[in-house]
Amino acid sequence: MSDIVVKVESLSKLYRLGVIGSTTLRHDLQSMWARFQGKEDPNAPISQSLRDIPQNADQTFWALKDLNFTLRQGEITGIIGRNGAGKSTLLKIISRITSPTEGYIKLRGRVASLLEVGTGFHSELTGRENVFLNGVILGMTRVEIRKRYDDIVAFSEIERFIDTPIKRYSSGMQVRLAFSVAAHLDADILIIDEVLSVGDDAFQHKCMRKIQEIATSGKTVIFVTHSKESILKLCKRAIWLENGRIKMDSTPKIVIPSYLKVFSSKAKKKKSSKKK
Repeated sequence: MSDIVVKVESLSKLYRLGVIGSTTLRHDLQSMWARFQGKEDPNAPISQSLRDIPQNADQTFWALKDLNFTLRQGEITGIIGRNGAGKSTLLKIISRITSPTEGYIKLRGRVASLLEVGTGFHSELTGRENVFLNGVILGMTRVEIRKRYDDIVAFSEIERFIDTPIKRYSSGMQVRLAFSVAAHLDADILIIDEVLSVGDDAFQHKCMRKIQEIATSGKTVIFVTHSKESILKLCKRAIWLENGRIKMDSTPKIVIPSYLKVFSSKAKKKKSSKKK
């Protein structure tokens, strides 16, 4: 039996600037309200106000273009790239939050995602209720969730506030509980975006150890971060995205130096041009 758990083939994602339906409902409402106020769309894929785009300009943007790769069981893969490179879009498609424009993804097993603070939580429910809600979303029974409940709460270190509504949690507390739920529930694929940077250093180190433990148990981890040290320490593979395409796919020891070299040379060129 194949050990491939994620298969991405000819994957592309096209956004139409200013059109509803490009991301999640919450983001769509944010975009609508921004346009109503005449402000810049906070969810636009490029840092440019819609009113500054010429009317005859191309109103489409390829966030991802023709991606092909596979991920194997027990593999920790780090995904790097500048802001706007397509990292978050890729994770949302793998998580089934949004759909691709072209191509497809095949997944084998349950997927648990930690993409941004508060994702998957209901703000009016308590921490305890959200643990069970997330478990049900993953397809687990209440009996299965109860078996893992004590470990989830202990790892999050927020026992005192577990019966407090999530809306009263700080962003750090939400991340603690969200990671604990994602890491302890019975998922085969764990997806983690830059959200861990919200937590304190001690909890980040604790999460890194847990990620290694998860991979050792045969789970697959997809890890997006701007921390090159974390990728070098945790991952055996790194995928570099640039302008929605795969720039490089190899070991972190090969990818990270190449990535840093490119952007250090660009920074030097900018400095020299300013002096002139």
